[in-house]
Formats: sequence, C-alpha cells, structure tokens
Amino acid sequence: MNTFNQSIQPLNPSNFPITEANAVEILNSKPDFNSLPESDRAQILKIAAVDDYKSELQHKAKIAKLNYSDLKATFLTNAKSAHTREAYILALSRLEMYLGLLGKSFAEISTLEADKFIQSQFLAKPLSKGSLNMVASDRASASIRRDASCIGAFYSFVQRISNNEFANPFRGTRAKPALQPVKELCVPSKEDITTILASKEIPKKLRAAIAIMAYRGIRVGGLPGLNIDYANQSFTTMSKRKTYNGHLTECDTVGSIPVLKYFNVFEGKKKPFNGMTTPQIKMQVAYWMNKLFNKGVIPCRFSCHDFRHHYAVAEYRGDYNDKHKGDIYTLQKLLNHSCISITETYLKTLNLI
Repeated sequence: MNTFNQSIQPLNPSNFPITEANAVEILNSKPDFNSLPESDRAQILKIAAVDDYKSELQHKAKIAKLNYSDLKATFLTNAKSAHTREAYILALSRLEMYLGLLGKSFAEISTLEADKFIQSQFLAKPLSKGSLNMVASDRASASIRRDASCIGAFYSFVQRISNNEFANPFRGTRAKPALQPVKELCVPSKEDITTILASKEIPKKLRAAIAIMAYRGIRVGGLPGLNIDYANQSFTTMSKRKTYNGHLTECDTVGSIPVLKYFNVFEGKKKPFNGMTTPQIKMQVAYWMNKLFNKGVIPCRFSCHDFRHHYAVAEYRGDYNDKHKGDIYTLQKLLNHSCISITETYLKTLNLI
C-alpha cells in the first residue's frame, strides 16, 4: 500500500454517528500528516493559519480593552502608602522605557521578555533625571527584586481586572537575582544619635525629623502627614495605611527623652513637615549624614531607616529602660507592624534573635 495515497475522507453522519467514542477513535487513527496528499496538507495549513489569525485577533481585541493609563491610575490609587506608590511609579517607569525600546504595549510582553527585562540594564542601573545612568554602578539586588515584584503586582492586578483573560508574564519568574548584601548593617548607637542631634550644622527642622524617627520609630514615609497635638503633647500620622499614634514626652517609648523640645522650631505648626515629600526628607538626611561621616563625626552614613533600626534595637535591648526589654509583642505594636512574623524577621535582620 502506498501511504502517500491516504486521504481524509468526509464523514457521513447517517452511516457513522458522531459520538465521543467515535470522535476519539477517528483522532487516534488519523493518517500521518506527511502521508496526506498535498491538496489535503495545503487545506490543513490554511485552517491552521486561520486559527492562528483568529487567536491573534482575539488577543489584540482583549488588549484593546485594556487602557494602560486607566489601569495604572487605579492600581496606584490602591497602593498601601505614599512610599509604596512611589516604588510602584518608579518600577513602572522602567518597564515603560523597556517596552518603548521593544515597540510593544504593556499587554504584549511575553514571559521570556519579562525575564529578559528583569536581567536587563533597565532594572540594574539607577535612574538619573528620568533616564538610565549607564556609567553608574549596578543597583543592589534587593532593589532589583523589589522593582520586579512591584511590576509583578501590577500585572497580577491586570489579570484580576481582566477576569484572568490576561496572564501575568512575571508570575513564577526565576530571573530575579539572588539577594546579595550591599553593606554591613550599621545601627546608630545612643551616642551616635546624641551626636547627630547635637550638631549645629544640621537644620533644626531636620533634627526634629531625625529625633522622632530615632526616638519614636516613625517611618520616614509617615513624616509628611505627621500631625502634632501640642496641648496633649502627642502625635499621629498614617504609615502604610495604618494610624500611628504616640507621645512626644512620655516614657512609654525610648526612655524619658522628650521629643517635643525638637519641635519648638516649628512654633506650634500642627503639620511641621507638610509640603515636604518623603524623597526630599531622605535626600536631606543623606546629605547631612554623608557630611558628618566624611568629617569622622559618625561611623556610618546613616539612612532614615537606620534611625528606625535604632528605635527597634533600643526598645528590644532596653538601652534606655527595661520596660519593654525582650518583649516582641509590644515591639510589634510600637513598630506598627501588621503581624508578629514581620517583627521577628526585623529582629533577625538586626541580629537580635
């Protein structure tokens, strides 16, 4: 028998009823594609091309329904905090540059392209005035992983909004770099904080910011919205979408150090840091810490978060008093963590447990 003479015969339902069992039998006994006549193979190729075009058009129709600007705006609106929103914006700006290079929309990126993006200079290099600084050193692995996670969160949001019609190309990626320590953790000591706050070079308003971060554990992201109640000598703010309350003079937190005296410079202004942004405060702190470090006044270039580290260490070790010494549950509340596991991880990072 010449196998090249085999052909696909049309079915006659009256002679061969189409049932599930018969359909399975037909599919299992179909002739090999290469053994079909050229006319049949050409017809199958046309059908396959039609299916491919149909899938492509269906995908483009789905993409057309997704408005990136609207989706991005909604996604950013739902961010937990201003700090988180800022991280999302910066990460998405890197993705937008990458997609611009590819000439594709956000909905056209494949899983392979997602992996290439994570491993590319678009995440590895720092931004300078909205562009990649190609001559600068590569960013820390933690920063790259954070940006990849931010973008993955956006695509997960899009997948949910589209009722799973659009898959998240960043889901399950193995392209994220392994965490590599950039510098040894340097937590300010009691003496370091005293030295910094006694410096006449640092503006008084910035010293107030440092004092409330170091002695009350407020995140830098909570400073722009900080509200001072001078009558009750207390404060309140929002940090990661949670209310953060405390006192400026009582010893319920770090020792009996009155933070209120550092706020006299504001002359009763209830929102002392109103109008300032988190990045601005970070930059000012970084500038003055670098200046003090270069003069040999402090041992490290402390960051805003290092001052929060000081607060956590001092509370847990009882450096100022032993009221909360070793009490991880109280520390969780004081740090405004959402769960105890976050506090445990925090203490492990600081080598306290």
